Amino acid sequence: MADLPDIPGPDVLVLGAGASGQAAARYLSRSGRRVLVADSRPEPEIPAASALRALGARVHCGGHPPSLLAGMSLVVTSPGVPPATGILKAARRERIPVWGELELGYRALGEPADRLVAVTGTKGKSTVVTLLADALRVQGTPARACGNLGEPLTALAGSFGPGEVAVVETSSFQLATIARFRARIAVMLEVGQDHLDWHPDLADYRRSKARLFENQTASDWVVFDGDDAVASGLATSGASGSGASLLPFGGPAGAHDPEVLLDAGRIVRRDRAATRVLASLVALRLPGRHQQRNLTAAAAAGSLLGVGRDALEAAAAGFSGLPHALEDAGSVAGVRFVNDSRATNLQATRAALDALGPEASGGIQLILGGILKGGRFADLEGSLGAVEGIQAIGRTKERIAAEIPSVPVEVSDTLEQAMERALSRSRPGGIVLLSPGCSSFDLFENYGDRGRTFCAAVERLQEAAGGGP
Repeated sequence: MADLPDIPGPDVLVLGAGASGQAAARYLSRSGRRVLVADSRPEPEIPAASALRALGARVHCGGHPPSLLAGMSLVVTSPGVPPATGILKAARRERIPVWGELELGYRALGEPADRLVAVTGTKGKSTVVTLLADALRVQGTPARACGNLGEPLTALAGSFGPGEVAVVETSSFQLATIARFRARIAVMLEVGQDHLDWHPDLADYRRSKARLFENQTASDWVVFDGDDAVASGLATSGASGSGASLLPFGGPAGAHDPEVLLDAGRIVRRDRAATRVLASLVALRLPGRHQQRNLTAAAAAGSLLGVGRDALEAAAAGFSGLPHALEDAGSVAGVRFVNDSRATNLQATRAALDALGPEASGGIQLILGGILKGGRFADLEGSLGAVEGIQAIGRTKERIAAEIPSVPVEVSDTLEQAMERALSRSRPGGIVLLSPGCSSFDLFENYGDRGRTFCAAVERLQEAAGGGP
């Protein structure tokens, strides 16, 4: 068995055969651990089962019975497995260490805190991580966008170069199971309500987010949304315990020093010595105030890493958006279809409506619904000015009509039916927007599956209309 400091062995149970579980199993198997991978799905639904066995891992399908803990020295759990799951409660009772893949990856890389930037929050994480990693690369610093976005942190083991920086998207799921994970720069974006189908309550969700700061030291930085009371409170409290330095972005002038602000179409950093322009918003191709704030967050973190204005503006100019995030899916009869399937919480849907409202001369037909992870659909009321109708889908479709009385709501059984109805009620210059505000698991495999289904249906509508817009 290979020498793996601080990683218990020899037998490790990995819960979940998704991307993070696969990365953990590969690393542990290569390192000489005896690995058992357990997944709640039946084997035909686990594409990686054969590859895992080829690594030498055993694979248990169809559940997580506590009997799997026999002889185990460590449990590595995937983000999708809630802490209240029976096998995790049993592991803690038996004093078997329980880590998430994020913690395993951190240790597998040799605890490289000085080369880690970690980003959390309710919305915007993937965009901030992408912008910052791109800006670092433009400037000549090797950087990897990883974690909850792209490759799991553990997948970097063996290929993470000495000069590289890892920009890690960290979810509340992942942070709930850290032990020593630490980032030199910890970024907290706006914190709303999300994942209350996984966390027992909102307080637990926020506590998990705040764990990002718990291992920081006085040499580290906390970058946070100074306009958001929750993010500000969590960040300030976290820094008070560690002595880490605070850098708020977008907050009221003079509230903190130093400070990063949006000012007359520019992003500036003000401190006692001077005011420095970090970027012009002209470089940003994507619409919406939320995208400006995402760039501001990336600029704030980048300023601590020596990222120059030219590199940040080049990253912004080259960023055309993430898949399934306000993605243009084509037009039919003068009506534009926009795929925002990545909007799995109501905060993301509000941001989409605020961004697209000014562009929708013919109004917006909104496709909404799925599995609500927190909040109420009534929370959207202040952003519905351009919305002329809502097509409600998924598990919460009846609830939507009850909570949003200000806009006509129709209930549809399928996404395709909702799209056909939305198109029939649209005017030229209008937008049919899929921004569900909910997770997709009631009707689809994941938000990507939902977005691909939407785009394929647009193609069929185009064909039916004569081949194009």
